[in-house]
Amino acid sequence: MRRRYRGGTLLSKREFVDQPWLSGMLTLRPVEGRMQLGLWSSGPGDVAPPIGLLWRPEVVACALDTISFAGTEQVGGRWCYQVWYCEVHSLPGSLSLQLLQNAVNSNHDPS
Repeated sequence: MRRRYRGGTLLSKREFVDQPWLSGMLTLRPVEGRMQLGLWSSGPGDVAPPIGLLWRPEVVACALDTISFAGTEQVGGRWCYQVWYCEVHSLPGSLSLQLLQNAVNSNHDPS
């Protein structure tokens, strides 16, 4: 996963490409009535805190083995708009198409 924004500011192409990839397991779950997408380290015995938490996530782009999620992320006590760019290697074509169809049919109203 790579983030598209830092502190609410869009990263330049160079900043986006130069940042390291974060690897782990994506989990989607309801927390206190709101959806939360978390990126967790996925090694054996890992009990570390999440690498990232995206609140009220929505799929904004999906093609073959890449998915982008948008939502809000807390950074230094501030809530900032964030987009996560994720590569999910070996995603079956049928699942990729289903995710794309779900994104098209989603209500993207931010309220």
